Amino acid sequence: MRSWPGILATVAQHAGDAATQRLVERRGGTKMKLSASVRGPLAKLVGVEPARAIVADLGFGPYIIPMGSVRGPAGRRAAAAKLMAGGANAQEAALACDIHERTARRVRTNLKRSPGPLFGDD
Repeated sequence: MRSWPGILATVAQHAGDAATQRLVERRGGTKMKLSASVRGPLAKLVGVEPARAIVADLGFGPYIIPMGSVRGPAGRRAAAAKLMAGGANAQEAALACDIHERTARRVRTNLKRSPGPLFGDD
C-alpha cells in the first residue's frame, strides 16, 4: 500500500490506493463535503461502502482534499521523474510535464542521488 498524506491515508485504508488516486486526481487541492450519501461525490469516486466507512472514521463535513504528489507542482515533478527514469532527457520531460527545464535537471539530479523506488508500489 502506498503512503498517503493526511486524510488520504484514511481514504486509502477504507477504499484502497486506486480509489484514493482517483479522488486526488479529480478533487485534490479543493474543498469537498464528505457525506455517505449514495449519490454524493465521495461515493461516486470511491464507492458507497468505502464512502460510508470513511465518513464513519472522519465525520461529515467539508475537507480540503490534499494534492499529494498527484497534482500541482509535486505531481508534475513526479511525472518528470517517471519519464526520466524511463529514459527521457530533461528537455523532453520539461515539455511533457509543463515544468522548466532547470526543474527537470534538478529532478534528474535527485534521481541519481537516490535511485530507490520512486512511487511506492506503482
